[in-house]
Amino acid sequence: MTTTLDRTQTSSGNERLRGAMIAANVTTEALAEHVGIDVKSAERWLSLGRTPHARHAHAAASFLHADPYHLWPAMGQRRRSAVAPQAEVVASYSTRSTVPMDLWRDVLASAAMTLDLAVANLVFLAHVVTDLPDLIGEKAAAGARVRIVIPETLTGRAPQIADALVALADRPGIQLATHAGLVADVLRADDDLLVSTPVDGMIPSLAPVLHLRRLGTAPLTGCYMASLDHLVMSAEPYMPAPIVSLRAVGE
Repeated sequence: MTTTLDRTQTSSGNERLRGAMIAANVTTEALAEHVGIDVKSAERWLSLGRTPHARHAHAAASFLHADPYHLWPAMGQRRRSAVAPQAEVVASYSTRSTVPMDLWRDVLASAAMTLDLAVANLVFLAHVVTDLPDLIGEKAAAGARVRIVIPETLTGRAPQIADALVALADRPGIQLATHAGLVADVLRADDDLLVSTPVDGMIPSLAPVLHLRRLGTAPLTGCYMASLDHLVMSAEPYMPAPIVSLRAVGE
């Protein structure tokens, strides 16, 4: 049975896929090589609207920094059962201090295509990931897209940490911005997320932390990924505080 969606994609090709390839500056040949298929198969995805096997679709979408279920909506129709939100929870921690310290860096270091950091508690992240600027630079140099959003107002050691990140901002693939409404910590490395949201009346270190892994249509992680996109789109470029020279006494 051919659905309306299938007929539309067959007659006009897959415009969502075409748009994602243009945005990522990826050719059909490059996409086919990355996924491990022949070029004619990739061309059929474009011109005939064919829906690939799930593993090929996820590999292609990751390469294009896109959502496979957005590029190929028919994939959702193939699933025998919907993904339950709780299936995306890898682990939950009652407070930030109960999270294994190595986990923060391990998750960030696992990023291959996407590294998103929306961090209200910048000092804490720099404490548990001591080589944070170097790690970010390495990921960008390896081809990952890096987006960093930090609070508009920084206190304590946070301005010094932010200045260390500014040194990376002129590198290809790295975007650094500030947002006045940032209150949570959401770290994304490809399909893995570490999420800590504030609890009224409690200091940030007492807030629970979720380790999430995106599955299928992402009923739970999808909201955090959408939040990251919203923060980046509505953020302002980070501007370091001007250096004020102190005049010597008696001048």
